[in-house]
Amino acid sequence: MGLLKRIVDSYMQKVSGLKEHCKRCLRTERWGGKVVLMVVDAAFTSIGLNYFTAVVPKVEEFKVC
Repeated sequence: MGLLKRIVDSYMQKVSGLKEHCKRCLRTERWGGKVVLMVVDAAFTSIGLNYFTAVVPKVEEFKVC
């Protein structure tokens, strides 16, 4: 377990703000607390789409439904 923690910690140092972003998501503070919108956000982000040109507009589409 120690090796895995060191590996994860080394990656976490390279992505400032990620830990706070994750905490906000877990506290459902993104997208007005609407879990469906957070799942859409995560799904599109995970496949590598550009966040501001693709993900945000698509989530906004779901927001109106």
